[in-house]
Amino acid sequence: MNTVQRSSAEKIFLWFYFPSITLMYLVYKYPTLFMEEQNIQQNLYWLGKSPSFWYGLVYSLIICSVCIKVLVKKQNPYTVGDRQSDISSYQQKKWTSILLSQSIVFFFIPFIMPWLIGDTGFWQDTYKPVGKDAYVYVYNGFTSMSGFLYLFILVPVSVWFFGKRYCSWFCACGNLAEAVGATPWGKNWVQRYTPRGQRAVKLEMIQIMLLGFALIFGLVLFLDSWKMITAPDLVSALWGFQHLVVDLMFGALIGVGAYPILGTRIWCRYGCPLAGMMKLFGTYSKSRAIIVADDKCKGIGHCSVVCPMGIDVESFAHKSRVPLHGDYGLSKTPCISCGSCVATCPAGALKFEKIIFPKATSLESKS
Repeated sequence: MNTVQRSSAEKIFLWFYFPSITLMYLVYKYPTLFMEEQNIQQNLYWLGKSPSFWYGLVYSLIICSVCIKVLVKKQNPYTVGDRQSDISSYQQKKWTSILLSQSIVFFFIPFIMPWLIGDTGFWQDTYKPVGKDAYVYVYNGFTSMSGFLYLFILVPVSVWFFGKRYCSWFCACGNLAEAVGATPWGKNWVQRYTPRGQRAVKLEMIQIMLLGFALIFGLVLFLDSWKMITAPDLVSALWGFQHLVVDLMFGALIGVGAYPILGTRIWCRYGCPLAGMMKLFGTYSKSRAIIVADDKCKGIGHCSVVCPMGIDVESFAHKSRVPLHGDYGLSKTPCISCGSCVATCPAGALKFEKIIFPKATSLESKS
């Protein structure tokens, strides 16, 4: 595998990164562990803005700065070694989507728009606990009509047409993973440390287990809201597991904190209930999002190296350097259609199959 070892600067960074990310998420999500609730606004609301605002600002700046750099330089961010190539039209569209979704949907709408349409000052946030509710946890599809329509109607339809492009084109978690993976250190984390092999594939069952928990939790919340069952202890226990294990430990500390040792898609591959549900939808609905290999495959193997989901891409493309003319999508893999395998192939042997007219020209035009 053509990857570089960690530099001294990176090693020093990691010594600070792991404890810092842990402390940051604990203070951000559970500030009452460190101070009384009545002191939170005085101590943590810097310049009158909530921790959520500052977290969202830094988070979005990281993502948007990488997007702008990729789009301005117009260089393919998915390469192995020193090889360079121009960015494709597919990747330009994807990075534009990430830039717009993060800046508008995940920052402007929640943090700027309320001030524009409200009657309070911009630097005068009032205290409220940090929200830990997100559609990626799936259970909220049982607690609101908008959540139900989004998770069980809109998402399945989009998966049938586009596969899990939601994960690589729009999702806030995926936006950060994609952006970090395009940096020099992040590229090495993806190529060198992403779990691969049969054992790593078997561990993907963890995601199905978390999806199962999310569906059970959602059903319990639904029944409790309609007073069909009254089990406050059960609901409290499930909320505790959701907040501590799913949201904090897996979603934050492992999902983001483990980037340098497990690659940038550890949450997307092993944890995210929504991604697990999309995988099932894609499998049983026979999603039309498919990547195909042709007879130009030379068995170089760069496609497998750059895949952030740990997919053995080359096993679908060749056997002992003999082209297989294979294909893969959600029926066989957890592919998120990020296009890194297509973009990195020196032979141009991989392409997205047309959604409307299969077997037609590739969606990905190689430069």
